[in-house]
Amino acid sequence: MKLTIYFILCCLVACTSCSHYLDPKNSNAYQVPASIRDLQEILDDFGYMNERRTPSYAESAADDYFLLDNNYKALLPEMKLLYKWEAFDYAYPNDWSSAYLPIYNANFCLEILDKIERTDVNSNDWKNVYGSAHFYRAYYLLQLLWTYAPAFDPEGKNEEKAIVLRFKSDFNVKSEFSTVGECYQQVLKDAQTAAENLDDVPLLKSRPSKAGAYALLARAYLSMGLYEQAGNAADESLKLFNELMDYNQPEDGIKISASVPFSKFTKETIFYSEMGQKFQNYIPTRALIDSNLMNSYESADLRRIAFFSASGKYFKFKGTYSHSIQWMFSGLTTAEMLLIRAESNARRSVLKASMQDVNLLLKNRWDRTKVFVPKAAQDKDEALGIVLLERRKELLMRGIRLSDIKRLNIEGAAIKMVRMIEGERVELSPNSSKLILNTPTELDAFLR
Repeated sequence: MKLTIYFILCCLVACTSCSHYLDPKNSNAYQVPASIRDLQEILDDFGYMNERRTPSYAESAADDYFLLDNNYKALLPEMKLLYKWEAFDYAYPNDWSSAYLPIYNANFCLEILDKIERTDVNSNDWKNVYGSAHFYRAYYLLQLLWTYAPAFDPEGKNEEKAIVLRFKSDFNVKSEFSTVGECYQQVLKDAQTAAENLDDVPLLKSRPSKAGAYALLARAYLSMGLYEQAGNAADESLKLFNELMDYNQPEDGIKISASVPFSKFTKETIFYSEMGQKFQNYIPTRALIDSNLMNSYESADLRRIAFFSASGKYFKFKGTYSHSIQWMFSGLTTAEMLLIRAESNARRSVLKASMQDVNLLLKNRWDRTKVFVPKAAQDKDEALGIVLLERRKELLMRGIRLSDIKRLNIEGAAIKMVRMIEGERVELSPNSSKLILNTPTELDAFLR
Protein backbone atom coordinates (compact mmCIF):
# COMPACT_ATOMS: atom_id res chain seq x y z
CA MET A 1 0.00 0.00 0.00
CA LYS A 2 1.65 3.21 -1.14
CA LEU A 3 0.12 5.52 1.43
CA THR A 4 2.90 8.05 0.98
CA ILE A 5 1.60 9.03 -2.44
CA TYR A 6 -1.13 10.92 -0.60
CA PHE A 7 1.45 13.18 0.98
CA ILE A 8 4.05 13.89 -1.66
CA LEU A 9 2.43 17.02 -3.05
CA CYS A 10 1.53 18.28 0.40
CA CYS A 11 5.16 17.90 1.42
CA LEU A 12 6.27 20.26 -1.28
CA VAL A 13 3.73 22.81 -0.14
CA ALA A 14 4.86 22.39 3.46
CA CYS A 15 8.34 23.40 2.39
CA THR A 16 7.38 26.27 0.10
CA SER A 17 3.71 27.17 0.80
CA CYS A 18 3.32 27.19 -2.97
CA SER A 19 -0.24 26.30 -3.97
CA HIS A 20 0.51 25.32 -7.56
CA TYR A 21 2.00 22.04 -6.30
CA LEU A 22 -1.44 20.78 -5.23
CA ASP A 23 -4.03 19.10 -7.38
CA PRO A 24 -7.24 19.22 -5.27
CA LYS A 25 -9.34 17.21 -7.67
CA ASN A 26 -7.33 14.09 -6.80
CA SER A 27 -7.47 14.51 -3.04
CA ASN A 28 -10.25 11.98 -2.46
CA ALA A 29 -8.37 9.13 -4.14
CA TYR A 30 -6.18 8.21 -1.20
CA GLN A 31 -6.59 6.54 2.14
CA VAL A 32 -5.70 8.41 5.31
CA PRO A 33 -3.49 6.21 7.53
CA ALA A 34 -4.71 5.56 11.04
CA SER A 35 -2.83 2.52 12.43
CA ILE A 36 0.73 1.81 13.48
CA ARG A 37 1.00 -0.59 10.56
CA ASP A 38 -0.03 2.18 8.17
CA LEU A 39 2.63 4.48 9.60
CA GLN A 40 5.29 1.79 9.36
CA GLU A 41 4.41 1.35 5.69
CA ILE A 42 4.94 5.07 5.11
CA LEU A 43 8.36 4.91 6.75
CA ASP A 44 9.22 1.70 4.87
CA ASP A 45 8.51 3.25 1.48
CA PHE A 46 11.99 2.93 0.00
CA GLY A 47 11.30 5.22 -2.94
CA TYR A 48 10.29 8.16 -0.76
CA MET A 49 12.42 7.61 2.35
CA ASN A 50 15.77 6.28 1.07
CA GLU A 51 16.13 6.24 -2.69
CA ARG A 52 17.68 9.31 -4.39
CA ARG A 53 16.79 11.62 -1.47
CA THR A 54 20.00 13.09 -0.06
CA PRO A 55 21.36 16.22 -1.79
CA SER A 56 23.58 15.74 -4.83
CA TYR A 57 24.31 19.48 -4.92
CA ALA A 58 27.09 19.26 -2.32
CA GLU A 59 28.91 16.48 -4.14
CA SER A 60 28.85 18.43 -7.39
CA ALA A 61 30.34 21.41 -5.56
CA ALA A 62 33.15 19.34 -4.00
CA ASP A 63 36.65 18.66 -5.28
CA ASP A 64 37.03 14.90 -5.64
CA TYR A 65 36.33 15.07 -9.38
CA PHE A 66 37.00 17.25 -12.42
CA LEU A 67 35.64 17.66 -15.93
CA LEU A 68 37.56 17.77 -19.18
CA ASP A 69 36.69 20.78 -21.32
CA ASN A 70 34.58 18.81 -23.79
CA ASN A 71 32.41 17.48 -20.95
CA TYR A 72 32.19 20.93 -19.36
CA LYS A 73 31.02 22.43 -22.66
CA ALA A 74 28.23 19.83 -22.86
CA LEU A 75 26.74 20.86 -19.51
CA LEU A 76 23.52 22.83 -19.22
CA PRO A 77 24.15 26.53 -18.41
CA GLU A 78 23.15 26.18 -14.76
CA MET A 79 25.43 23.15 -14.33
CA LYS A 80 28.32 25.16 -15.73
CA LEU A 81 27.66 27.79 -13.07
CA LEU A 82 27.53 25.10 -10.40
CA TYR A 83 30.90 23.74 -11.56
CA LYS A 84 32.36 27.26 -11.23
CA TRP A 85 30.78 27.74 -7.77
CA GLU A 86 28.49 30.48 -9.04
CA ALA A 87 24.90 30.88 -7.83
CA PHE A 88 22.14 30.00 -10.30
CA ASP A 89 18.36 29.91 -10.39
CA TYR A 90 16.63 26.57 -10.04
CA ALA A 91 13.10 25.46 -9.25
CA TYR A 92 11.18 22.35 -8.23
CA PRO A 93 12.03 19.47 -8.40
CA ASN A 94 15.33 19.85 -6.60
CA ASP A 95 17.51 18.61 -3.76
CA TRP A 96 15.71 20.80 -1.23
CA SER A 97 12.26 19.36 -1.94
CA SER A 98 13.60 15.79 -2.26
CA ALA A 99 15.14 15.90 1.21
CA TYR A 100 12.14 17.57 2.84
CA LEU A 101 9.74 14.85 1.71
CA PRO A 102 11.04 12.27 4.24
CA ILE A 103 10.94 15.01 6.87
CA TYR A 104 7.30 15.70 6.00
CA ASN A 105 6.44 12.00 6.21
CA ALA A 106 8.24 11.71 9.54
CA ASN A 107 6.29 14.66 10.96
CA PHE A 108 3.02 13.26 9.71
CA CYS A 109 3.70 9.87 11.28
CA LEU A 110 4.54 11.48 14.62
CA GLU A 111 1.27 13.45 14.54
CA ILE A 112 -0.83 10.34 13.87
CA LEU A 113 1.16 8.24 16.34
CA ASP A 114 0.44 10.79 19.06
CA LYS A 115 -3.24 9.82 18.73
CA ILE A 116 -2.52 6.08 19.11
CA GLU A 117 -2.26 4.80 22.67
CA ARG A 118 0.92 2.86 23.41
CA THR A 119 0.08 -0.46 25.08
CA ASP A 120 1.89 -3.63 26.13
CA VAL A 121 0.65 -5.27 22.93
CA ASN A 122 1.77 -2.59 20.46
CA SER A 123 4.74 -1.17 22.39
CA ASN A 124 7.56 -2.50 20.16
CA ASP A 125 5.85 -1.43 16.94
CA TRP A 126 4.93 1.95 18.44
CA LYS A 127 8.52 2.59 19.52
CA ASN A 128 9.89 1.61 16.11
CA VAL A 129 7.68 4.12 14.33
CA TYR A 130 8.45 6.78 16.92
CA GLY A 131 12.20 6.22 16.78
CA SER A 132 12.29 5.85 13.01
CA ALA A 133 10.42 9.10 12.41
CA HIS A 134 12.86 11.00 14.62
CA PHE A 135 15.79 9.30 12.86
CA TYR A 136 14.58 10.29 9.40
CA ARG A 137 13.97 13.88 10.44
CA ALA A 138 17.46 14.15 11.92
CA TYR A 139 19.11 12.34 9.01
CA TYR A 140 17.76 14.63 6.32
CA LEU A 141 18.11 17.80 8.36
CA LEU A 142 21.82 17.02 8.70
CA GLN A 143 22.14 16.41 4.97
CA LEU A 144 20.45 19.75 4.27
CA LEU A 145 22.74 21.50 6.75
CA TRP A 146 25.81 20.09 5.01
CA THR A 147 24.56 21.59 1.76
CA TYR A 148 22.80 24.86 2.54
CA ALA A 149 24.24 26.08 5.85
CA PRO A 150 27.52 27.42 7.23
CA ALA A 151 29.59 25.00 9.25
CA PHE A 152 28.94 24.77 12.97
CA ASP A 153 31.62 26.62 14.93
CA PRO A 154 32.17 24.95 18.33
CA GLU A 155 33.57 28.24 19.63
CA GLY A 156 31.04 30.52 17.95
CA LYS A 157 27.47 31.67 18.51
CA ASN A 158 26.16 29.85 15.39
CA GLU A 159 23.43 32.42 14.82
CA GLU A 160 23.73 32.46 11.01
CA LYS A 161 20.70 31.52 8.91
CA ALA A 162 20.68 27.80 8.15
CA ILE A 163 17.67 25.79 6.96
CA VAL A 164 13.98 25.34 7.81
CA LEU A 165 12.94 23.28 10.82
CA ARG A 166 9.54 21.73 10.16
CA PHE A 167 7.63 19.92 12.91
CA LYS A 168 4.12 20.01 11.44
CA SER A 169 2.64 18.42 8.33
CA ASP A 170 0.06 21.20 8.00
CA PHE A 171 1.26 23.23 5.03
CA ASN A 172 -0.71 26.24 6.27
CA VAL A 173 1.87 26.60 9.06
CA LYS A 174 4.32 29.19 7.81
CA SER A 175 7.91 28.01 7.34
CA GLU A 176 10.86 30.05 8.48
CA PHE A 177 14.61 29.68 8.61
CA SER A 178 16.32 28.68 11.84
CA THR A 179 19.90 29.33 12.92
CA VAL A 180 22.85 26.97 12.55
CA GLY A 181 22.87 26.34 16.30
CA GLU A 182 19.14 25.64 16.51
CA CYS A 183 19.28 23.21 13.59
CA TYR A 184 22.21 21.19 14.89
CA GLN A 185 20.66 20.96 18.33
CA GLN A 186 17.48 19.61 16.72
CA VAL A 187 19.48 17.00 14.82
CA LEU A 188 21.10 15.84 18.05
CA LYS A 189 17.79 15.79 19.91
CA ASP A 190 16.04 13.74 17.23
CA ALA A 191 18.92 11.31 16.80
CA GLN A 192 19.14 10.75 20.56
CA THR A 193 15.41 10.07 20.69
CA ALA A 194 15.83 7.57 17.87
CA ALA A 195 18.66 5.80 19.73
CA GLU A 196 16.47 5.46 22.82
CA ASN A 197 13.59 3.80 20.97
CA LEU A 198 14.93 1.70 18.09
CA ASP A 199 16.10 -1.91 18.06
CA ASP A 200 19.85 -2.51 18.05
CA VAL A 201 20.06 -3.55 14.40
CA PRO A 202 17.44 -3.16 11.69
CA LEU A 203 15.26 -5.81 10.10
CA LEU A 204 16.28 -4.29 6.75
CA LYS A 205 19.25 -2.04 5.94
CA SER A 206 16.82 0.55 4.61
CA ARG A 207 15.35 0.88 8.11
CA PRO A 208 16.73 2.97 10.97
CA SER A 209 18.16 1.24 14.05
CA LYS A 210 19.92 2.05 17.31
CA ALA A 211 23.26 1.37 15.56
CA GLY A 212 22.19 3.76 12.82
CA ALA A 213 21.06 6.42 15.28
CA TYR A 214 24.43 6.36 17.05
CA ALA A 215 26.14 6.49 13.66
CA LEU A 216 24.04 9.53 12.78
CA LEU A 217 25.00 11.15 16.08
CA ALA A 218 28.65 10.45 15.29
CA ARG A 219 28.26 12.19 11.92
CA ALA A 220 26.52 15.17 13.51
CA TYR A 221 29.03 15.61 16.33
CA LEU A 222 31.91 15.34 13.85
CA SER A 223 30.30 18.03 11.67
CA MET A 224 30.10 20.22 14.77
CA GLY A 225 33.74 19.73 15.68
CA LEU A 226 32.74 18.00 18.91
CA TYR A 227 35.22 15.20 18.51
CA GLU A 228 35.07 13.41 21.84
CA GLN A 229 31.29 13.09 21.53
CA ALA A 230 31.67 11.95 17.92
CA GLY A 231 34.07 9.19 18.94
CA ASN A 232 31.82 8.04 21.77
CA ALA A 233 28.81 7.84 19.45
CA ALA A 234 30.79 5.95 16.81
CA ASP A 235 31.95 3.54 19.50
CA GLU A 236 28.35 2.92 20.61
CA SER A 237 27.37 2.20 17.01
CA LEU A 238 30.28 -0.22 16.55
CA LYS A 239 29.36 -2.08 19.75
CA LEU A 240 26.03 -2.89 18.13
CA PHE A 241 27.18 -3.50 14.55
CA ASN A 242 30.77 -3.94 13.36
CA GLU A 243 30.64 -6.02 10.18
CA LEU A 244 33.32 -5.03 7.68
CA MET A 245 33.80 -6.18 4.10
CA ASP A 246 37.07 -7.86 3.20
CA TYR A 247 37.76 -6.72 -0.36
CA ASN A 248 39.70 -9.96 -0.90
CA GLN A 249 36.57 -12.05 -0.31
CA PRO A 250 33.93 -12.25 -3.09
CA GLU A 251 31.58 -13.91 -0.59
CA ASP A 252 31.47 -10.58 1.25
CA GLY A 253 29.51 -9.16 -1.69
CA ILE A 254 32.24 -7.68 -3.87
CA LYS A 255 33.22 -8.43 -7.47
CA ILE A 256 36.26 -6.23 -7.39
CA SER A 257 36.98 -5.98 -11.13
CA ALA A 258 33.36 -5.63 -12.22
CA SER A 259 32.02 -2.40 -13.66
CA VAL A 260 29.57 -2.33 -10.72
CA PRO A 261 31.57 -4.05 -7.94
CA PHE A 262 29.26 -3.85 -4.92
CA SER A 263 25.85 -5.26 -4.11
CA LYS A 264 23.11 -2.79 -3.21
CA PHE A 265 23.08 -3.60 0.50
CA THR A 266 26.66 -4.34 1.50
CA LYS A 267 27.81 -6.30 4.51
CA GLU A 268 29.01 -3.14 6.27
CA THR A 269 26.03 -0.89 5.50
CA ILE A 270 24.33 0.32 8.68
CA PHE A 271 21.69 2.45 6.95
CA TYR A 272 21.05 2.82 3.24
CA SER A 273 20.38 6.04 1.35
CA GLU A 274 21.21 7.45 -2.08
CA MET A 275 21.99 10.88 -3.44
CA GLY A 276 19.43 12.61 -5.63
CA GLN A 277 19.49 13.13 -9.36
CA LYS A 278 19.17 16.87 -9.91
CA PHE A 279 22.80 18.00 -9.77
CA GLN A 280 25.04 15.24 -11.10
CA ASN A 281 28.16 16.83 -12.55
CA TYR A 282 30.14 14.12 -10.75
CA ILE A 283 28.63 11.02 -12.41
CA PRO A 284 31.20 8.71 -14.05
CA THR A 285 29.82 9.18 -17.54
CA ARG A 286 31.28 12.70 -17.51
CA ALA A 287 33.53 13.13 -14.45
CA LEU A 288 37.10 12.02 -13.69
CA ILE A 289 38.73 11.58 -10.30
CA ASP A 290 41.13 14.21 -8.99
CA SER A 291 44.62 13.04 -9.92
CA ASN A 292 46.22 13.93 -6.58
CA LEU A 293 43.55 11.95 -4.77
CA MET A 294 44.03 9.02 -7.14
CA ASN A 295 47.78 9.02 -6.55
CA SER A 296 47.24 8.76 -2.78
CA TYR A 297 46.10 5.12 -3.07
CA GLU A 298 48.97 2.67 -2.63
CA SER A 299 49.48 -0.03 -5.26
CA ALA A 300 48.30 -2.86 -2.98
CA ASP A 301 45.18 -0.95 -1.91
CA LEU A 302 42.28 -2.86 -3.49
CA ARG A 303 40.19 0.30 -3.53
CA ARG A 304 42.21 1.28 -6.60
CA ILE A 305 40.49 -1.59 -8.41
CA ALA A 306 37.16 -1.61 -6.60
CA PHE A 307 36.53 2.14 -6.74
CA PHE A 308 38.02 3.15 -10.09
CA SER A 309 38.37 2.20 -13.73
CA ALA A 310 40.81 3.67 -16.23
CA SER A 311 39.60 6.32 -18.67
CA GLY A 312 42.50 7.25 -20.92
CA LYS A 313 45.24 8.63 -18.71
CA TYR A 314 42.75 9.37 -15.92
CA PHE A 315 40.33 7.36 -13.80
CA LYS A 316 36.58 7.43 -13.23
CA PHE A 317 34.67 6.31 -10.15
CA LYS A 318 32.69 3.06 -10.01
CA GLY A 319 32.83 2.18 -6.31
CA THR A 320 29.46 3.28 -4.98
CA TYR A 321 27.58 0.93 -2.64
CA SER A 322 24.32 1.46 -4.55
CA HIS A 323 24.98 -1.09 -7.33
CA SER A 324 24.58 1.69 -9.87
CA ILE A 325 26.96 4.16 -11.52
CA GLN A 326 24.13 6.71 -11.73
CA TRP A 327 22.92 6.83 -8.11
CA MET A 328 25.58 7.33 -5.47
CA PHE A 329 25.34 5.70 -2.05
CA SER A 330 25.21 8.22 0.81
CA GLY A 331 24.34 6.00 3.76
CA LEU A 332 26.08 4.98 6.97
CA THR A 333 28.74 2.25 7.16
CA THR A 334 30.96 0.53 9.69
CA ALA A 335 34.02 1.89 7.86
CA GLU A 336 32.84 5.46 8.39
CA MET A 337 32.36 4.78 12.10
CA LEU A 338 35.90 3.37 12.40
CA LEU A 339 37.26 6.52 10.77
CA ILE A 340 35.21 8.83 13.02
CA ARG A 341 36.41 6.98 16.11
CA ALA A 342 39.98 7.09 14.76
CA GLU A 343 39.77 10.84 14.16
CA SER A 344 38.35 11.42 17.63
CA ASN A 345 41.20 9.46 19.18
CA ALA A 346 43.83 11.16 17.03
CA ARG A 347 42.60 14.60 18.09
CA ARG A 348 42.81 13.56 21.74
CA SER A 349 46.33 12.05 21.23
CA VAL A 350 45.11 8.50 21.82
CA LEU A 351 47.43 7.39 19.05
CA LYS A 352 47.47 3.61 19.49
CA ALA A 353 43.67 3.29 19.39
CA SER A 354 43.45 5.68 16.44
CA MET A 355 45.91 3.69 14.35
CA GLN A 356 44.28 0.39 15.37
CA ASP A 357 41.03 1.49 13.72
CA VAL A 358 42.82 2.77 10.61
CA ASN A 359 44.79 -0.47 10.27
CA LEU A 360 41.69 -2.61 10.81
CA LEU A 361 40.05 -0.83 7.90
CA LEU A 362 43.13 -0.95 5.67
CA LYS A 363 43.79 -4.65 6.25
CA ASN A 364 40.31 -5.33 4.89
CA ARG A 365 41.09 -3.18 1.85
CA TRP A 366 44.59 -4.57 1.23
CA ASP A 367 45.66 -7.16 -1.33
CA ARG A 368 46.39 -10.22 0.83
CA THR A 369 49.11 -11.38 -1.57
CA LYS A 370 51.11 -8.24 -0.69
CA VAL A 371 52.78 -7.30 2.57
CA PHE A 372 50.76 -4.92 4.70
CA VAL A 373 52.79 -2.50 6.80
CA PRO A 374 50.57 -1.05 9.56
CA LYS A 375 50.28 2.70 9.79
CA ALA A 376 51.97 4.30 12.79
CA ALA A 377 52.04 7.83 14.13
CA GLN A 378 54.50 9.53 16.43
CA ASP A 379 52.30 12.44 17.39
CA LYS A 380 48.80 13.88 17.17
CA ASP A 381 49.38 15.79 13.94
CA GLU A 382 50.79 12.77 12.12
CA ALA A 383 47.91 10.58 13.28
CA LEU A 384 45.33 13.16 12.24
CA GLY A 385 46.92 13.50 8.82
CA ILE A 386 46.74 9.74 8.29
CA VAL A 387 43.12 9.54 9.42
CA LEU A 388 41.88 12.47 7.34
CA LEU A 389 43.56 11.10 4.22
CA GLU A 390 42.00 7.68 4.75
CA ARG A 391 38.64 9.33 5.39
CA ARG A 392 38.80 11.07 2.03
CA LYS A 393 39.95 7.91 0.24
CA GLU A 394 37.27 5.70 1.78
CA LEU A 395 34.25 8.03 1.73
CA LEU A 396 34.51 9.84 -1.60
CA MET A 397 31.36 10.33 -3.68
CA ARG A 398 29.02 10.02 -0.69
CA GLY A 399 28.04 13.67 -0.28
CA ILE A 400 30.45 14.13 2.65
CA ARG A 401 33.45 15.99 1.26
CA LEU A 402 32.00 19.53 1.19
CA SER A 403 30.96 19.31 4.84
CA ASP A 404 34.47 18.14 5.73
CA ILE A 405 36.00 21.10 3.92
CA LYS A 406 33.72 23.50 5.79
CA ARG A 407 34.49 22.11 9.25
CA LEU A 408 38.23 21.68 8.65
CA ASN A 409 38.56 25.21 7.29
CA ILE A 410 36.97 26.62 10.45
CA GLU A 411 39.88 24.96 12.27
CA GLY A 412 42.42 26.60 9.94
CA ALA A 413 43.01 23.84 7.37
CA ALA A 414 42.89 26.45 4.58
CA ILE A 415 41.63 23.97 1.97
CA LYS A 416 41.25 25.67 -1.40
CA MET A 417 39.24 24.15 -4.20
CA VAL A 418 40.57 24.76 -7.70
CA ARG A 419 39.23 23.93 -11.14
CA MET A 420 40.83 24.48 -14.54
CA ILE A 421 38.05 25.41 -16.99
CA GLU A 422 38.92 26.08 -20.62
CA GLY A 423 42.36 27.31 -19.65
CA GLU A 424 41.08 29.49 -16.79
CA ARG A 425 41.97 28.79 -13.17
CA VAL A 426 38.88 29.08 -10.96
CA GLU A 427 39.69 29.04 -7.26
CA LEU A 428 37.46 29.01 -4.19
CA SER A 429 39.13 30.42 -1.11
CA PRO A 430 38.77 28.79 2.33
CA ASN A 431 35.61 29.87 4.16
CA SER A 432 34.19 31.44 1.01
CA SER A 433 30.48 32.21 1.21
CA LYS A 434 30.14 30.14 -1.97
CA LEU A 435 30.62 27.01 0.16
CA ILE A 436 27.07 27.71 1.40
CA LEU A 437 25.10 26.62 -1.64
CA ASN A 438 22.14 28.67 -2.80
CA THR A 439 18.59 27.55 -2.03
CA PRO A 440 15.85 27.14 -4.68
CA THR A 441 14.71 30.34 -6.36
CA GLU A 442 11.08 29.94 -5.27
CA LEU A 443 11.84 29.86 -1.54
CA ASP A 444 12.36 33.58 -1.06
CA ALA A 445 8.70 34.23 -1.87
CA PHE A 446 7.38 31.72 0.67
CA LEU A 447 9.78 31.62 3.60
CA ARG A 448 10.43 34.23 6.27
